[in-house]
Parts: sequence; C-alpha cells; structure tokens
Amino acid sequence: MVALRSERVQRTLRSGLTMYAWLAIGLSADSAQAQSAKPSKADVLAARRFELLRRHVADARVESDEAGFPGRFAANPIFKYSDPARGYVAAAVWKLGEEGRPKALLATELDRHDHGEPCISYEYLSLTSTPFSVTSNDIGWAPSQSLLRFSPIPRAPAPEKTPQRRLIQIRELARRFASREDVKKEPCELRLLPSPVDRYTPSNAGGADGAICFFTFGTNPEVVLFLESDGKEWSYAVSRMTGAEKVVMTLDGTVVWEGPPLEMGRDSAFTGSVTPIAIPEIGPDGRELPE
Repeated sequence: MVALRSERVQRTLRSGLTMYAWLAIGLSADSAQAQSAKPSKADVLAARRFELLRRHVADARVESDEAGFPGRFAANPIFKYSDPARGYVAAAVWKLGEEGRPKALLATELDRHDHGEPCISYEYLSLTSTPFSVTSNDIGWAPSQSLLRFSPIPRAPAPEKTPQRRLIQIRELARRFASREDVKKEPCELRLLPSPVDRYTPSNAGGADGAICFFTFGTNPEVVLFLESDGKEWSYAVSRMTGAEKVVMTLDGTVVWEGPPLEMGRDSAFTGSVTPIAIPEIGPDGRELPE
C-alpha cells in the first residue's frame, strides 16, 4: 500500500509538472505574440501624421443651396499614399458625398519642405456643376462648375447584370487607358492602380455603376479616370490631380484627353493651396528629427 501510494504521488507530481510546463509555454507564446503585435515606432509615427490630416479634413465645412448637399467630407479616405521622392510623408484622398458620384475630391499631403518649411498641401477637384463652398482655418474654396465631360467608350461590351461581373468589366476597360505627364519637360508614364479606389451608383437606373480609378506616380494620384454605366453602355471622364504642365490620357493608343491649363483660384474647378504646419518628427527646416 505504501509503495502504491508513493507511485501514485509520483504520477500526480509528473502530471502537475507537465501541466505547468504547458502553461509556461502558452504564456511565453502569448507574450511573444503580444510583442509582435505591438506597433513599431514607424507605425505610430505614421498614425500620428495621418491623424493630423484627418483632423484638418474634419474641420472643413461645406455649404450649398442644394437640398441634401453633403456638409462634410467622408470620415475615411478612399485612398492613402505617400511620396517620399517629392517630400510627402503622409497623404490621402477624401470624397465629398457618401451616395452617388462624389461632389468633389480632396487630396491632402504633408509636405516636408514646401518653400523651405513643413506644410499641408491641398488639391481640390469639383465633380459637380452645383455651386458650393468649403471653408476651414486653412481652406477656402468655392467652385461653381466641373470640368468632367463624359463620353461613350467605343467597342465596350454591354454592362453585366451583377456588381461583381461589372467590376471585372471595369478593370478590363480601365486597362485600355494609359496616361502620362510632363514635369519640367520630362515625360513620365503613370501607373494604373489594379483596382478602383471607389465604387458608387451614379443613378437609379438598373445596372447603373460607377468607379474611380487612379493613374499614379509611384502611389501618388496624378490623373483620375471615372468609368460609369447607365445600365446600357459604358462611358468615361478624366480629370487632372496634378499641377504638371502637360498631362494626357489615351484610349487604345489614341489621345482622347489633354489636361486643360491650370486656372488657380478660389473658384476654380481644380486648384490647390499650401499652408505652413508643424508635422510630427519633422523639424522647421523640413528635416527628419533624430530619434
């Protein structure tokens, strides 16, 4: 009996040690997972800079005499990017209006050294002929027109019945387009992003669909392509999102659009503005601050 009890005690001890060993392994794994999930300093800095952009967009107030016109830009951007080659450490594109074709697009960029100091840069693009105004501490824009002109896409198939099938068509149609810009007389081929950055319903017609596609320098949007279906056929429109002196769009190798000359001003359909700003971890001279 004594021997039996001793063996039973040993088995109990071994079982307990095994349980504690597995518990220790589990705690160690959880600790390692928690450490790996902890955001890096770069991630934290990127989040701080994006939050700065978000606050400035949230401060913008929109007014129009049109009933139901959106009073603010969407809370979340349709696209986020950066452009280190040009000094942009954080950037995003926001739309005005959650339903239907957006009324406007707003690009915001934190620029390390515009005119020798950190700035926030805005690009404004009106997508409606309805007059409206956007105001904040550093924004003043009041366009009364849009430069968008839609044209049918030749030899385009009839729109498919489902949104999923139409998305396949949108991607195929977008690949028929190409774009380039000249910066300081140097030609630059732009890259089509593989998927639309936004989908919308332009009308109440059955099969109506719309998409916003970007042509980019790196990831920086320079030209925007709108593709829309009225349920019967596909059409397109193009607009610049760049200050480049020359920008063109081709369809099946033929030039179908050239960016109109820039008309900078508060009431222009496409314009921009720059305001000095303190950017997290960027010095007054535009250089990254040491850690």
